Amino acid sequence: MATELNMRQQRLVRDIARGQARYNLLERYVDGDAPLPEGAEGASKAYKRFQKKARMNIASLAVAATRERMIIGGFRTGADGDENGDIEARRLWKANDLDVRSADIHNKMLTFGECYAIVGPPLIPGGKPVVTVEDPRQMEAKHHQSDPRLITEAAKVFRDDDSGMDFAYFYYPTRVEVYVKPSERSLFEIDGWIWREDLSGDNPLGEVPVVKFENLDEKGEFEPFLDLIDRINHMILQRLVIVTTQAFKQRAIKGDLAQYDEDGNEVDYDGIFQPGPGALWMLPEGADIWESGQTDIQGIIAGVRADIQDFAALTRTPMHYLSPDGANQSAEGAALAREGLVFKAEDRMARVTASWSKVMSLMFRIIGDEARASLLDLEPIWKPAERYSISERGSANAMFQDIPFRSRMALVGQFSPAEIAEMEAERAGEAILTQAMLGGQVAQP
Repeated sequence: MATELNMRQQRLVRDIARGQARYNLLERYVDGDAPLPEGAEGASKAYKRFQKKARMNIASLAVAATRERMIIGGFRTGADGDENGDIEARRLWKANDLDVRSADIHNKMLTFGECYAIVGPPLIPGGKPVVTVEDPRQMEAKHHQSDPRLITEAAKVFRDDDSGMDFAYFYYPTRVEVYVKPSERSLFEIDGWIWREDLSGDNPLGEVPVVKFENLDEKGEFEPFLDLIDRINHMILQRLVIVTTQAFKQRAIKGDLAQYDEDGNEVDYDGIFQPGPGALWMLPEGADIWESGQTDIQGIIAGVRADIQDFAALTRTPMHYLSPDGANQSAEGAALAREGLVFKAEDRMARVTASWSKVMSLMFRIIGDEARASLLDLEPIWKPAERYSISERGSANAMFQDIPFRSRMALVGQFSPAEIAEMEAERAGEAILTQAMLGGQVAQP
């Protein structure tokens, strides 16, 4: 076994390094640390404070609006009697806290355009498989030419500050190879890596335990509109500068004022015309006071609002996410905006359905449950992207009484599979109690 990276491994490391600048820039926009709006060359620290205050963090809102509607309520598998979701799949899901971690995966995917998950063996004997959320700045995967869903090899490169070492994990269908080097130079330095036999090992799955989640065109939700965000921040900066510099009106005295007094001393007009609540100024004959006016910034405010509306339309984000007064729009306009967001969320759900099925399949394969691991039968049960109000659900439930209870609770009531199963059990208990009471028997608790 070679002790240094081969050509294919070097290519994977270089591919990870090439994406760093783009991913870091997108993260800055989501974190509210977007590049400062353009200002004067050699701007002072005071002016830079204006620039920092001018940044509006609307990129994170565009991501959150979609992420909040992507919620998995359960999984269907090839097991018998799992119409409401497979119980064992739910256990694996909860063991990895994927109610939260799935949101982390969706958040990274919607921010960076892609994200990864690694499915590993249990950390302790008899435990559950472990699913980890992987940052695309640390991972790269190669796909089969004929099947873009099939990953043939993958790499993860990261720095461990505690040990002072850099690690490179390379995943293959039959093995996992680990290389290390001291954290003295760049993480993505090609030279200096040493193979660690004690950390490497076989991969019993026979396939790469890495799953990729891809957004539309592998771009962030707001990535095509970075220029628009920059324009919004630039116009906010202009408003801040104008308002701040004109917070105090400037005054001047017009007229023929003597430069020197009778004794030939230069007159100190700054000392004479000191402002104050009780100040009284004596002006020479023919002199007049001029006072500056303030620039009307309503046009700038309206322009920023129009740009935000453009951003909302382009990203299909309802205005109430981006602007408080967006909640006051017409009911028809709000419904249309929500409809666009629903369609987008459903599209993103469809794009990651196969990836989540793959994650669950790998976990079942690790625990040896081949029946449930069949990808043809695996399917996540998504909660509806369109959320109905209580009144809407109650009205629809009354209208569709002919639909079987289970289907009505899922489609109209929008309850999760676990909630529906609990309701069915309660209905069965109530039916037994009612029958006992009608028969003159006393029901035991």
